[in-house]
This record gives sequence, structure tokens and C-alpha cells, in this order.
Amino acid sequence: MATQDTGTPTPAKVEKLATQAVPLPSTALIGVFGTASNPKALVRLPRGKTQTVGIGDRLAGGTVRAIGEDKLVLVRMGKQHLMQMPRG
Repeated sequence: MATQDTGTPTPAKVEKLATQAVPLPSTALIGVFGTASNPKALVRLPRGKTQTVGIGDRLAGGTVRAIGEDKLVLVRMGKQHLMQMPRG
């Protein structure tokens, strides 16, 4: 494997770390971006599709209540559910 812009070989350790599989729950938070006043989150859905959501959007039968640096709070049936970025 080589980097796209220079053709320089990618160090084996970097290649190995970049290609490790990380087990995810069926609905998983995979990214957070945006600004503090308008945060967005990228979520992988059960069938592998991704969805971008913001605060107040519907997701997995609930409503996105908050988005932090590495987490999303979803309110479903009156209960809060915390989704965190995978560690791996």
C-alpha cells in the first residue's frame, strides 16, 4: 500500500492499524463534526447505510437530544440512550 499523493510506501504498522475491523452495534456512532452551535453526527444503521443527524432529528425510533465530541444522546420512549464512538 502506498500513499496517494507521494507514492511513498505506508509503514506496515500504520497499514495494520488503519485496516483493523472494529465490531460495532447494529446502530453505531461513527463520527461527529460541525460546530459547537450546530453539531452533526454520522451514524451507521443496521443494514450498513449511514445517516447524518443533528439535534432534534429522528433516529432509530427516538430523537437526537445532544451531540458531544465523541457521543450522541438519543431519547427513545422517555429514556435516554448514550451512543459513544467505538474504541479500537
